[in-house]
Amino acid sequence: MSISTEAKTPWWQSLERQILTYLSHWSDKWVHIGLVLIFSAWIIVDVLFVGVTGGLAQTTYDNMVRARVIAASPDPRIVIVDIDESALARMATEFGRWPWPRDTLASVLDYVEEQKPAAVVWDIIFSDADRLNPGGDAAFDAAANRSAHSHFGLVRLPKDNDDKSQLTHKNLPSLWAQAPTSEAQNLSTVALIPPVLPGVAGKPLGFNNGYVDRDGILRRYRYFERLGDGGMIQSLPMSVAQQVEPSAYAFWLNRFLSKAQKITSDNATEDDVLINWRKKANTYPRVNFADVFALADGAQPKEDVPSFAGKIVIIGSTAPSLHDIHPTPLSSTQAGVESLATGIDNALNQRAMREMPKWLGALIAIAMCVGLAFWSYHKSVSSLAAGMLGLPSVMLGISFLSLNTEHLFLDLNLSAGLGLLFVALLKVWTLIQKRHWFGDLAPNCSQVSVWAWRLDDPWTDQQLQNMVRALQMHALNSRILLLDITPAQSKLIRWKPFANYLALVGPQEELEAAETELKKFASSLQAQVGDIMPTNSQLSAAPVQIAQAALHAWTQVTPTESTQA
Repeated sequence: MSISTEAKTPWWQSLERQILTYLSHWSDKWVHIGLVLIFSAWIIVDVLFVGVTGGLAQTTYDNMVRARVIAASPDPRIVIVDIDESALARMATEFGRWPWPRDTLASVLDYVEEQKPAAVVWDIIFSDADRLNPGGDAAFDAAANRSAHSHFGLVRLPKDNDDKSQLTHKNLPSLWAQAPTSEAQNLSTVALIPPVLPGVAGKPLGFNNGYVDRDGILRRYRYFERLGDGGMIQSLPMSVAQQVEPSAYAFWLNRFLSKAQKITSDNATEDDVLINWRKKANTYPRVNFADVFALADGAQPKEDVPSFAGKIVIIGSTAPSLHDIHPTPLSSTQAGVESLATGIDNALNQRAMREMPKWLGALIAIAMCVGLAFWSYHKSVSSLAAGMLGLPSVMLGISFLSLNTEHLFLDLNLSAGLGLLFVALLKVWTLIQKRHWFGDLAPNCSQVSVWAWRLDDPWTDQQLQNMVRALQMHALNSRILLLDITPAQSKLIRWKPFANYLALVGPQEELEAAETELKKFASSLQAQVGDIMPTNSQLSAAPVQIAQAALHAWTQVTPTESTQA
């Protein structure tokens, strides 16, 4: 407690006193209820509509993915024929830099097809004719026509361009997982970059886009996209699953059909599938493209090339100079072909990472705020300190453990974060109360009196909080004088001999009028109280006089040796 001795109080202190006096009339109970209602309204609006704080915390999630103890192993059927920097350098001596004449790709396709692979997946876009080597285009078109296992990717353009396109289901039927409904009067047009070669256009197709979050990191995969005419186009992994694992394809198709939402964003959405990443980046086995081409061309490769029989062969590039690189939770420079391999792996093995519904996350966050408010009101905010260190850790631990499974991710980050924020606001409210009730006397205090109180044990935060509520009801102009307002639960009590004592300081008339009610409160605390002692001091009296009066008053309630005996 402080008492100003200045003739004129600075304006900012006067403003602070006015604000504190105004807030002191607020009911502690209704402040707690109001905070719960405000937080609940924000949680509902944010989680279900706005999406500013609700949902997955991206940085936290990325750290959890990298720290996982258990992660699915790569599917042994998947192998990448890699156009890396060494392959570009070796092929450049004969064919120049990328893109090479397409008869080189035709030779590799024929070689792989001879070994009866499960699938040949092209992470290469055939969008333009090679006008310098038309023979190469003809060779690859013929090889694609002969291929029984090839799957080709397309680039899906932003949806804003759909009305400018003329491509429909009739042009590329193998891209559609579900044909338009018979009731559709007009077929939906789709903006994409189509293959220029007829042999490619006639094979199984799928869009091969990486739909990133707003921070540019790939965390989700879009396996299907619903169109306005009731049709659905499929991704490249779904094209592979349809041929290699029909049951897995049916699983994903039924899962997508069960959703009523129509994806309208060119960024990742919660309707896209959370990717179940492998333990590390670059986990799928790779074979150098130049070695495979050497075998296809009748030469000896530099290294042994495994058999491709029964394999899912993905032909793509990890060379940084070809720019198929994007950040993921595992790496800031992960090759697109690795992400494609992960998408195919998850599709074939039905690794559907289900997420906790948003409404359930909102309900948990609201219940947590209600519980914290109830505890704070009936106990104290300081008693939450230990729990608020452990509870968010436990909740994030549950999220981390769920991420180590293949089937469920419990995103409790919202509840943990809002719980900490809610407790912080309760702490601010408690500090405001202490600043007022343990602070300056009211300016209209004409005759200062001191009333000594004593407990057998140090005053706790809960007891002080109840004392504030008692003064709020019965002695608005009085204040609490306490040598140390550190909670009794703390190990930081500095003046232990005085930790059991406090004094109420205020107008004599007010304290005398509230004496009966406050003594009832003292009885509930089993506190010893002295007499209300006038100090014969005005508000302008020196603080030392108030302190001396309090020390003298405390002698009234100090046990003597005879009472202790």
